[in-house]
Amino acid sequence: MKRKYEIAVLSKGGFARTVRIYAPKKADRAIIMHDGQNVFYDEDATYKKSWRALDAFKAAGIKNTAIIGIDSTATRDYDYMPFPSELDEYGIPTTGGKADAYMEYLEEIIIPYLDKRFGFKFYGMLGSSNGGLATLYFAARKNARVKAYGLFSTPLFVSPKAFAEFFKTATFDADAYYKVYVGGNEITTDKPELMKIEEQSFVTDSYVITDELRKSGVVDLDLTVTNVAKHDELAWRAPAREFYKKFSLL
Repeated sequence: MKRKYEIAVLSKGGFARTVRIYAPKKADRAIIMHDGQNVFYDEDATYKKSWRALDAFKAAGIKNTAIIGIDSTATRDYDYMPFPSELDEYGIPTTGGKADAYMEYLEEIIIPYLDKRFGFKFYGMLGSSNGGLATLYFAARKNARVKAYGLFSTPLFVSPKAFAEFFKTATFDADAYYKVYVGGNEITTDKPELMKIEEQSFVTDSYVITDELRKSGVVDLDLTVTNVAKHDELAWRAPAREFYKKFSLL
């Protein structure tokens, strides 16, 4: 299959990531997506289920938007999770807590590279699961170049105490567009005690996020809560299509 994107490896010191770039000639804006290997084609995706973003763009007739997929690596949890995990009571080893390095990589390498090469006017950012945590954390930086954020199945419960402290001082761009999505059947663990709370925690955390966004004065905000959707790219495709379309019209 002929790929409809190009691949670049962009680095900052010893920090390097594979970046998949789909940039139509008429694109004047771009969506940065985490877990880039899952964005375009099923055969490339970690679990062989992708977002099928190009199919969504074609169906919606979107021609003014580029997609920038940044591949995740073995350090994914450390890249995406702003704070160390707090799930030791469930027998889950501590991970995460080094997202600042990834945030700086986005701001100092990814966006300047895209600016110079393509001259995009502005950006959106979309992430799911821990990628949603990365997107939320980046949103609090209020980078003026980023005008939209997709926060899908974002698990604040991995670090509840740390996020409670984070929200005491964090603020968000009131003029940006935000789309929050969560399913009602999201299970990511085989730990019985954690499984008892995980489904509801995903939903509750999405309401917490929307409340915090509203406290910052955000008005352009969509929240979608489904009854049965699971924690995977198949569930995220439909809300992603809505995000792509809205972003293309900004």
